Amino acid sequence: MLGACLLGSACATTGLSAQDEATPGARLYGDYLAASYASYLNDAGARSTYYSRAFARTPQDLKLGRLAMTSAVSAGDMLLARTLAIEVNVLDAGDELSRAILGAYELSRGAYGKAEKLLNIESGGAGLREINALMLGWARSGLGQGISVVETFDVLDNSPYFQLMATLQKGKLYAQLGEFEKADAAFDKVSEGGISRVETVLSQARFALARGEGDKALETLTAFAEENGGEITGPVRAYINAIEAGETLEIELSPEQSASRALTDIAFNFFGRLGQYDAVGVFLRLAVQLDPDNDKAKLYLATILEETKRMDEALAIYMAIPKTSPYSVSARLSEANILFEADDNEQAIEILQAAHDRHPSRITKGALGRGHLIMENYGQALPVYDALIAELDESELKANPNPYYLRGICLERLERWQEAVVDFKLVLEYQPDNADALNYLGYTWVDKGVHLNEAFDMIRKAVVLRPDSGAIVDSLGWAHYKLGQYGQARIRLEEAAEKSPESATIIDHLGDVYWKLGRFREAGYQWRRARDLNPTDAELLLINAKLKDGLSASTSDQ
Repeated sequence: MLGACLLGSACATTGLSAQDEATPGARLYGDYLAASYASYLNDAGARSTYYSRAFARTPQDLKLGRLAMTSAVSAGDMLLARTLAIEVNVLDAGDELSRAILGAYELSRGAYGKAEKLLNIESGGAGLREINALMLGWARSGLGQGISVVETFDVLDNSPYFQLMATLQKGKLYAQLGEFEKADAAFDKVSEGGISRVETVLSQARFALARGEGDKALETLTAFAEENGGEITGPVRAYINAIEAGETLEIELSPEQSASRALTDIAFNFFGRLGQYDAVGVFLRLAVQLDPDNDKAKLYLATILEETKRMDEALAIYMAIPKTSPYSVSARLSEANILFEADDNEQAIEILQAAHDRHPSRITKGALGRGHLIMENYGQALPVYDALIAELDESELKANPNPYYLRGICLERLERWQEAVVDFKLVLEYQPDNADALNYLGYTWVDKGVHLNEAFDMIRKAVVLRPDSGAIVDSLGWAHYKLGQYGQARIRLEEAAEKSPESATIIDHLGDVYWKLGRFREAGYQWRRARDLNPTDAELLLINAKLKDGLSASTSDQ
């Protein structure tokens, strides 16, 4: 916002702003420049404000109107977006995005006839053709057009993915119309295609429940859960729990709810995978407008905001997802991740603990363990991993021995080294090419000065497996250092520092080897860098000692 503030700053001595003194053309240019700078700063709110002001100064500029309208949607100001869409639609009645925004609004309030007129357009670009066709089909469903609506979804035929998405919509529609055999066939086809698996299995379950086949619904949901490890969270788990408890589920979806779910999956799972984040953001905003209770769309939207470094907006959306939502666990875990990134560790741990207390599962247990590791609370992390390992059978641990690896870290940091070695060796028994375990065990052996030949072989193998990892290359450099091979150590540690220039540990090691090579000024420079890169408390003590007295005998082996 700094640039925008500078551009709009007032003259304190005269009371007149620069905009008051400027010509209309200069004001327009100032707003446009402020919007461009806000875009550079990734400030969606300011970008929307200034593009809207610029468009208000030149209301016949269709290109600027489209920029303003898109920016308003991206900022989440759907009231402004709708106002701008009306103005853009006046300038160009065929504009696809303005009709999508207006059509989604009419559909969201059940004005299916108005929605159909707005969404019934021939062309479309950047995904708008598919998005508008989906909303059009469900608007026609709301109008009671029956089986003829199925043809609307035939527009989605430009790729196998969209063909399957069309089939999923048809399956839902057939189910509503009582065409049971056609619905079953459609759902089976989508299941075989492997897209939108959660939405498909939920649709099958709702269909079964609507026919009074609760046992079949539960069987379908349970089979899906077991295919995905059994310990899933989210709506599938919520459905299973509700059916088992004899609770009533919402199985009749309105046309706007169905359209919202379709937009959600297409936006995130198709356009998101292509990295088209601007389009994804727009489509997810429309999905939320269609169904304000669509927490899946909100979760996906926050994820995209994270990807585009709009962390405050993402955090606000995660926090707004209710604790009673089927998506609460995913929201809380993502919320905690952002807080960890912001060094608000205590609040992050509180969120993870509360999520685990409400919805205990392996997922929440694992997240809580990782949270304690981030905070270096190894004593608190250890019982979490003990409990997690106790819950898993041998086949599960063979398939994913990561809990052993993480427990090994806890044990090593708690100076229970022999127990840690057992865990690391179990990881390598199950996954001989696990670069992290090879590196951790090899590095620690080198650091302790034991099993050096085997340790070197482990680290070299890890470097081959992960040549781009600064941490692993650092281990090899440190191994050379511990053997007094300072020339080779320097080469490897400089390489590691290039790969991970923000690692306090690596930069500290580089300073040590420079000192050993007699390059004392460079050593001091690297230690000062390491000191400013958020080292651990133990590392900081050693770095400060070295900055004061150099690399003394007492610290040379760390």
